[in-house]
Amino acid sequence: MINYTTPVIKLMVEGIDLTGYDVYVTLEQGQKELTKSGTDLIIQAVTVGQNTDTEIDFSLTQEESGSFDFNRTVSIQVNWISSGVRSATDIKTIPVMRNLLDEVIA
Repeated sequence: MINYTTPVIKLMVEGIDLTGYDVYVTLEQGQKELTKSGTDLIIQAVTVGQNTDTEIDFSLTQEESGSFDFNRTVSIQVNWISSGVRSATDIKTIPVMRNLLDEVIA
């Protein structure tokens, strides 16, 4: 992602249909942490062959993407709760690229 933009981030959780679950997506860089959940997330099941995966889409505001330092990665993880049981994906990383216009534009 490029900081100070409004990127749409697409994630794929393989092997499970998370529609109808309580899902949380957390991004972290050092002490900065941001969690998206509920109506912030668009969650849909995707069938690939005989497997069902979940695609999760969400966007960040200019302020949110600008809060992350460029030339560093952001860790990202999906957590979900089903029948009182909490599960999570492995932690992955995404790069944060620099924006020459490093400010929020109204």
